[in-house]
Amino acid sequence: MNSTTRNTPGGQRPEAVLIYGIHPVLEKLRAAPGDIMEILMVRGDRGPALRRVEQAALREGCRVKETDGRALDALARGGRHQGVMARAVPFAYGTFDDLLSRPSDTAGDCILFLDGVVDPRNLGSILRTAEAMGVRRVVLPKDRAAGVTGAVIKASAGAAHHLEVYRVPNLPRALAALRERGFWVVGLDAEAPDRVWEQTYPARLAVVLGGEERGLRPLVRRGCDYLVSIPMEGRVGSLNVGVAWGIFAYEVAKQRMDASVPRPG
Repeated sequence: MNSTTRNTPGGQRPEAVLIYGIHPVLEKLRAAPGDIMEILMVRGDRGPALRRVEQAALREGCRVKETDGRALDALARGGRHQGVMARAVPFAYGTFDDLLSRPSDTAGDCILFLDGVVDPRNLGSILRTAEAMGVRRVVLPKDRAAGVTGAVIKASAGAAHHLEVYRVPNLPRALAALRERGFWVVGLDAEAPDRVWEQTYPARLAVVLGGEERGLRPLVRRGCDYLVSIPMEGRVGSLNVGVAWGIFAYEVAKQRMDASVPRPG
């Protein structure tokens, strides 16, 4: 049984990201088993789900190490590990140049931009919905925003492993570059007069969501071709950003299915 540990150019072992939970670890084994350094499993009797993880790990040639539950508790720092954890190389982000150089399907492509989402659980939920709705590319700012950590991967139920996630230094610049390549940019804004289902979304679409507290920044808002909102009738004036994205993503997916436009990915 061979370990899949990767080394940095200088020969130093890279800092690991800890992926915990049955589904996130299984999805990592399916998506990129070569990224896994080792898998930690609670010793003792294991149920069917943990046995599936162990069998998948052995099939991929990953090193499996037994440990006690308290050690996993300490490593997960309060996260629900379900008796299994993987040490893996850090998440590999694409760059601004990667984003622009990747060929785009002219018949239908949707790219999600997140303008300052900082809560790991929200980011994980957003990534999970993106993957479920066929959105394969997600763009994050490098600063003042959550990155893809073990907690985010757990909240995404492992969906983060199947997405292309880019980190860019300047979100407005990236949006402007995509507009030059034929994309339309739509921002989700609570104050916009147009509702999400009142627009017909073009085949090549960049969607922008704002952060939890401030929403879209003014410069990002000005870079949008148009803005849409989700109307609410209750007393609470806003939705969680992950919930708002789920409503919007379904409307876009529904229009694509109804119009027989090929889904992205």
